Amino acid sequence: MSDNNGGSWRGLLAAGNAARFLVITGGVALHAVSIYVVATIMPTVVADLGGLNFFAWTTTLYVAGSLTGAAAVPLVLGRTSPRAAYRFAFGLFLLGSLACATAPSMVILLLGRPAQGLGGGMLTALAYATVRQMFPPSLHARAITLFGSVWGIAAVIGPAIGGLFAQYATTLGGWRGAFVADLLIGGLFLVLGERALPANREEASTGRFPGLRLMLLASAALAVSAGGLSGQARDSLIGIVAAAVLVVVVLWLDGRAPHRLLPKGAFNPLVPLGAVSATIGFMILSYSPGPFVPYLLQAGHGATPIVAGYVSAIMALTWTGAAIATASLTRRGIRMSIAVGPPLMLAGMLISAWAMSSGPVLFIVVGQALSGIGIGLGWSHLCALLMEVAPPEARASAGPFITTTQTLASVFGSAIAGMVANLAGLPTATTPDAIAATAAVLFGALALFPLIGTFLAWQTLRLTK
Repeated sequence: MSDNNGGSWRGLLAAGNAARFLVITGGVALHAVSIYVVATIMPTVVADLGGLNFFAWTTTLYVAGSLTGAAAVPLVLGRTSPRAAYRFAFGLFLLGSLACATAPSMVILLLGRPAQGLGGGMLTALAYATVRQMFPPSLHARAITLFGSVWGIAAVIGPAIGGLFAQYATTLGGWRGAFVADLLIGGLFLVLGERALPANREEASTGRFPGLRLMLLASAALAVSAGGLSGQARDSLIGIVAAAVLVVVVLWLDGRAPHRLLPKGAFNPLVPLGAVSATIGFMILSYSPGPFVPYLLQAGHGATPIVAGYVSAIMALTWTGAAIATASLTRRGIRMSIAVGPPLMLAGMLISAWAMSSGPVLFIVVGQALSGIGIGLGWSHLCALLMEVAPPEARASAGPFITTTQTLASVFGSAIAGMVANLAGLPTATTPDAIAATAAVLFGALALFPLIGTFLAWQTLRLTK
């Protein structure tokens, strides 16, 4: 630790910094913890409101909102102050939380989730976008490190919080109490932000918000989800074709836009930047069955909400652990980590598929852990590699492109997982054996993602020797 408090860890809590740091870190935490809480309480929500065939939509709509919110941050900050930007972001999150807390039906809850996502996506992006204005340069790296650590903490406490609200409905207000807690905590941060955050705008924005392209991308994901609602292969195929057409239109529009949403060569496995970004995308797609784990464990294996929540969080915990353990590898070690990460994810998915059907919960834990270790081994190194191989004209946008890739893959992954679950018959499965059988289909089918990711990782290594 430095002797100069301005550049030390204590500097983040020094006079004038503490309240600001609490607000912006609290915004990231509110978004991150809410993801794990909602994943844990969703089986209870479905038992109360019905709408199991819309299960994946709660994630799809939230992440689609997050993508839009994060993309809007540069434009918002270019037109207003950090204080006003945070006021808007917290306000959206609170509005969505209120809709969810009072929802009389699944439809109303689904209307609240994208508003929550918009606010949550903005809060996360604002933390990284305003750190330069909020703190001196000597504190930037420390602040960003702590923003990232929030996600590991969220994976630890989120399932416990969600499990408490799900299990102790009488004393804590049931699942609605979780959204009420969002209202109370978010409201406190909103009030604190009005006093702590700067009210001056730093610089004017000349860019334009890619609203049409983002709307079309979100519509593509929703087309996949909508096509899978009926559980009929024909409708699912229509949804996939519609999504493919929309993605092609987005790529066409983006290629002609003065301010691109995606850098040139994105997701093209024949060029280094495309191969790296495609590998990152398929690793996140491999994460897509995760939101179903709490429901599958509770309904198919009789697990309590807290146990189910923690099993679903194992991927995040092992991801964090593997990333920390491999942070200081040599170049040779980094390349080996990238090579073996996706195959480990594939092994984890296949073990989970078998264990969900007939194995004990312990083997589900093993499968989830292997998947998390697999993504943790290569994630940070792939992100660094993406910025390294980005062409000069894309260097400035390479960092934000990582977040865009992660969010896009999450949107489409949750939509595809929902479609597969509905095709497998999950909404009509009423016995533990039937639910376990659909879980095996879900994990087995989506093992295609880490399989493709394996070949993409090897292609990445071939192109970046």
